[in-house]
Amino acid sequence: MKKIKLFFPLVLILFVTSLSYSQNQKLNLNEFNNSEKFNSKQNLSNYVNPPVTPTGRVAMGINAGFANIENGTGFAIGLFAEIKTEQFSFVPQANYWKVNKLNNFELAGLVRARFASTSIEPYVDGGIGINFLTQEDNNSVTKLGIDVGGGIELLNIAKGYTLIFDGKYKIIIQDKNNIDGFVVTAGIKFPLQ
Repeated sequence: MKKIKLFFPLVLILFVTSLSYSQNQKLNLNEFNNSEKFNSKQNLSNYVNPPVTPTGRVAMGINAGFANIENGTGFAIGLFAEIKTEQFSFVPQANYWKVNKLNNFELAGLVRARFASTSIEPYVDGGIGINFLTQEDNNSVTKLGIDVGGGIELLNIAKGYTLIFDGKYKIIIQDKNNIDGFVVTAGIKFPLQ
């Protein structure tokens, strides 16, 4: 039941965002049709090839979704920053997931390789993190973890933010049996520069 409660707000956010994007595109077409200077090549090029939403060199975001760890399902939330270079990004993250009686707070640093595109930008990333894991007997341990994954970023949804859909395979390294699983999230990213 908790999964359904988390799923509907995410669908609602995506629905409202897509409606606002459609309205924005309709307004741009009306503006073009009513423009006195629509014969200008410069003006026409802005409508044929609309400018891409500015994505700054530094951005911050939030994400939420589902975690499937050790054959149990729970929820996951996170905060992240992204510092871009031409082809790579450094992505520090703070993530939390809870599955059954396992709780984990993670501070991670990822390197992200982006594949440039005009509207949908795929990426792959990987890195390490420090995990503060609390197990079912309230035993808390601090362990090293590995994160590997990828996702897509929707660039032209609206001005001022982009949407991200992300998936990660996570391994928390332990002395005997490693803890592993998948985390799938959807998020929003705001450029700062």
